[in-house]
Amino acid sequence: MARRKTRKVAKPRKGTRVRSGGLRVVKAGLAAIMVGTIRMMRAVLPSGDTVNAWAAGAWHSRGVRRCAGVAGGIVVLGLLSWVMLHNLRQNDRYRLDPGRIELSAEPSWATGSLAKQLKNDIEEDLRADLADLGETSAFDDDVMDAITSRVETNPWVRRVVRIERRFPGDPEGFSSLLPVLEIRRPAVAIETAEHYVLVDGDAIVLPLKLPRDNDAWAHFEASLSERLRIVRGVEGDVPAAGAHWGNEQVSAALSMERVIRRAKLDRALPIHAIELVGIPQAPDARGRVHYQMNGGVVLIPDQTRMPGTTLLWGRPPVHASTLEASPNDKLERLKSRLRELDSVGDVHIDLRHRG
Repeated sequence: MARRKTRKVAKPRKGTRVRSGGLRVVKAGLAAIMVGTIRMMRAVLPSGDTVNAWAAGAWHSRGVRRCAGVAGGIVVLGLLSWVMLHNLRQNDRYRLDPGRIELSAEPSWATGSLAKQLKNDIEEDLRADLADLGETSAFDDDVMDAITSRVETNPWVRRVVRIERRFPGDPEGFSSLLPVLEIRRPAVAIETAEHYVLVDGDAIVLPLKLPRDNDAWAHFEASLSERLRIVRGVEGDVPAAGAHWGNEQVSAALSMERVIRRAKLDRALPIHAIELVGIPQAPDARGRVHYQMNGGVVLIPDQTRMPGTTLLWGRPPVHASTLEASPNDKLERLKSRLRELDSVGDVHIDLRHRG
């Protein structure tokens, strides 16, 4: 018997129905999300009629019209100001030449010929520092920053207080700038092997050295508006002018100087010098300053008024110790001792201990 021929039917690939069905589900989901989003926006956002009604009501409101008028006026004034400033920048009368920068460096602590000499020297140095600035507009704020940064690098200038713009008042005039400066004031004169080095209250070395000569010092002191004390016993190299003298001995002297000035001690007992004894130059690794035995500050009064008299103060305020009396207690004890003195010479006053 003959065999029947059979025909093979190709089987569908696995997963075809699953993929096509999943794609239809994703499309249906996206469509549903879009429809839901549109319906939600229609429900939340106002209709066109509502928006038109709100705009009409706002325009008829007097407060809204006033605000709109003020805003429009501000915009117009801003545009006019910009146009005027642009025109002024192009005007030669408002061009700024660095050679026209006015300087006023007044050292208020000096008088007479010393003040004039210092003023001239400081202003010449500052003009040299500003000479290479390019010509610009007097309205340029960048030139103000450039002048400030350059001027404050001068060792004599503590800070630039402000910079004033000066505009021409007549057709032939020109614009200029006037930096208002704060000049550093010496607090003490530190005695070294060959010179007296001036240092201000921030321990900044000033660019003025005086030879260790009695006549030169007397002439310099006569040109000062107030007393300048000499500090003895500072060791180590002197930093360059304008640098900070980071020395514990200098810190001790300056803290002592502040106490003397705050208490106005010179009125009752003029102090000529501050001597430092047994004070290290630097602290240890833990930041502690170890004084030697009986180390501290010795105050030397004016020897023409109290010859041979010394005041053993002890540790200055910057290195104060609980084993000693406080600065206020020391000042009170000093006043009491001065009232009790029978003689003004060869007196040794120890203020370190309590009681």
